Amino acid sequence: MRTRPRSVAIGPLALVLAVALGGWGARPACAGEGNHRMILLTDLLGEQDDSQMLVRLLMYANEVDIEGLIAVSISDPGYPAREPSQPHRIGVHPEELVKDINAYAAVRPNLLKHATGWPTAEFLMSKVGAGPYGYGMAAVGDGQSTPGTRLIVRAVEAPDPRPVYICVTGGANPLAQTLWDYRKTHTAEQVKALVAKIRVYDDFGQDDAGAWICHNFPDILWIRSLDQAFGLMGPGPPHIPPGVSPTARDPYVWQPYPPTDEGQHLWMKEHVQRDHGPLGARYPDRTTGNGRFRYLEGGNTSTWIGLVNKGLYDPEHINWGGWGGRFQEHKVQISAGQDRVRSFGEGEKPYEPFAMFPDATDKWTDPDTGKTYDDVWTPIRRWRRAYEDDFQARMEWCVKDFKDANHNPVAAFNGDLGRTVVRLTAPAGGTLTLDAAASTDPDGDALRFRWFPYPEAGTYEGAIAIERAGEKIARFEVPADAAGKQIHLILEVRDEHPGNSLFAYRRIVVDVP
Repeated sequence: MRTRPRSVAIGPLALVLAVALGGWGARPACAGEGNHRMILLTDLLGEQDDSQMLVRLLMYANEVDIEGLIAVSISDPGYPAREPSQPHRIGVHPEELVKDINAYAAVRPNLLKHATGWPTAEFLMSKVGAGPYGYGMAAVGDGQSTPGTRLIVRAVEAPDPRPVYICVTGGANPLAQTLWDYRKTHTAEQVKALVAKIRVYDDFGQDDAGAWICHNFPDILWIRSLDQAFGLMGPGPPHIPPGVSPTARDPYVWQPYPPTDEGQHLWMKEHVQRDHGPLGARYPDRTTGNGRFRYLEGGNTSTWIGLVNKGLYDPEHINWGGWGGRFQEHKVQISAGQDRVRSFGEGEKPYEPFAMFPDATDKWTDPDTGKTYDDVWTPIRRWRRAYEDDFQARMEWCVKDFKDANHNPVAAFNGDLGRTVVRLTAPAGGTLTLDAAASTDPDGDALRFRWFPYPEAGTYEGAIAIERAGEKIARFEVPADAAGKQIHLILEVRDEHPGNSLFAYRRIVVDVP
């Protein structure tokens, strides 16, 4: 008769022993809790959402290593000018990056009261560059390198083993020019090594350069989000008009203002634009040609925000999901203009075939409302409460002392206070004690705990149950039929701070041999 293994609370020493003995216990996490390296390609002044996004990025400058802030052009004459109050649609505007960095410099002394690691304005200025002046591949070729393209080369060639995450919120032609030049001056093996260090998250494919890159360098890790990115604060893809039912904008997290685009802007005026220092004052309204408000930040923030939540997301596993969404683990062939009518879609046809990693789909029930979502936007909007409350708190860091502001709790797993993804092995039918009792809050706030499975991130397709899922110590019995599968469990720790709550996460990846 088979005996059920007893319940085990795995502490740090037991984890070390389990690794040494090759038994039940921890495996090395895929990513450490150090910062990830990133480069931003942004069509600043092309659309207001890029200007909004840049303010938020600078408010997380201590959580990522910014290695490039590169202004790109969105000068395609056929591109619909949905936001004409941003008139500079031709050319590149690195001077706007400089203005935001100067505003960041003014609030940095106060930010240092709340957290370490904020880079100096001088350092960030050294990372500013411009890409080609023109649009897409028409502006790429011999002799067309720019300060921005040379920044990319220096970052990727640096003697740093970490990958470089390139976040494309406008066109991708600075990267195309970089690869064009590099291929002409380096061996095939050197080009292969350069491409192997690059990871790209492309927000909606805003020029034809991504297609050219993926056709010519098919091994590159290239995410293209045509849908999911717009779930950050919006109702879905941009062809859904502003007048749709407010429920399409769920989950609604900008209370007490109305569940509309204008309501989002009213929230933003209170918590970002007004009385939050010169950087918040640079966060613009986002309006249409007829003066109507549009939802905040488009899809741009989604390209990098996953990188800041290190206990939840491992960017080397894009199918695991996090604040920036979740993506399929296999590339698919892309057809120019598929699923969208876009002015530049047909322009990608000369570069077919090309393949990219597309959006994935989640099914999730909002614990605050009980409403279930099951669509391509859910992998990002399921975290909306957490990342929007987080942004609100950070904006307060610009003007408040430590004692007057809120700070993130620390989610401990089995006594480990780090911010890493945890990997365990456990046999089918075994029982794990999930212990978050050592979790703390720097402000002394009470904590709430929630343990939940993330089925889409794993490979086990059966039901997953966690006993005492709302307590600091929970219990998980590995299903008897889970051999050879992987199961993802998430610990969410939420503080009970007056005004708004902040969250901390740990992902526990259970491999069942």
